[in-house]
Amino acid sequence: MTHRIAYLKPKRHIYTRTLVPFERSLGEIKKMLIQNGCSRIGTQEDMRGEIPLHTLIFEKDEIPYIIEFPIIYENRNKLRMDISGRIIKDRIKALLIEVEIGASPFTAAMVQFVAIVDHTTGRPVQMENYIINHQKEIPAGTLFLTGAVK
Repeated sequence: MTHRIAYLKPKRHIYTRTLVPFERSLGEIKKMLIQNGCSRIGTQEDMRGEIPLHTLIFEKDEIPYIIEFPIIYENRNKLRMDISGRIIKDRIKALLIEVEIGASPFTAAMVQFVAIVDHTTGRPVQMENYIINHQKEIPAGTLFLTGAVK
């Protein structure tokens, strides 16, 4: 998995003022997904490394999705997963508003999170990360998408 890392400066980003715990944001995300018909919702915490990695996995209409929470530091040294939770919660909420008003079907709104198998590693990744990791293949016409993770 490819969790992104971001470094924020205090008071320069509105999210540095959050007081909402990561677990609460995660609960709010799960609630929104359930309200939109998602099933088989699970979380994964990988504590093997120096940085805890948090991943949310769910399914809708037999299509699997992966959300990898970014690793966010304030001042390059203070881990702020509370910020990560709020950012992803707000991102999902915005995407689901498009679904709610009929501007996008669920699959189109959430396509960046579709779980596919990376042909170079054989591991599941979210579509967004796959495209970023293989962007040089797009203009060449050689981008290879495998089926969704089963």
